[in-house]
Amino acid sequence: MNQSLTKTLPAAPDQVDCLLIPLKDKQLLLPNVSVAEIIPFSHLLTTASSVDWILGRIDWRGVTVPVVCYEMLNRQTAPAPNPNARFAIINGVGANKKMPFYALLIQGIPKLVHIHEKDIQDVDAMNMGGYDARAVTLGQDPAMIPDLDKVEEALLATI
Repeated sequence: MNQSLTKTLPAAPDQVDCLLIPLKDKQLLLPNVSVAEIIPFSHLLTTASSVDWILGRIDWRGVTVPVVCYEMLNRQTAPAPNPNARFAIINGVGANKKMPFYALLIQGIPKLVHIHEKDIQDVDAMNMGGYDARAVTLGQDPAMIPDLDKVEEALLATI
């Protein structure tokens, strides 16, 4: 086998590897490094949360991780049950020992995209939620860039 075919090329310095993550009615755009893993939908453990957007908890690699419904967090209706649903395990941005990870309920398999700054175009979006930082398009793909700091702050306020 040609050894040059087995080597992985490093990303260009001005390129960011990202994931387009499918939700009910939109996609989130997240840097690949913010997502620890995509796992199949599994049984949710109950939680004593006082907010409806925390769906429960899952055990992931020996850690109990809260599960967030991003749509409900943004005061939208919950997605219908979906056989393609999965969890995206998100690395906490605040390095908080109480919550190093959390999970987002997602509606399918994310798509890996390689982004250059020139590829992202801001758009005016009437349906931006309180936890969306920017509405953008990548070519023909509309997406929301979430405010992960704000999501994490909301989660930490509930535990």
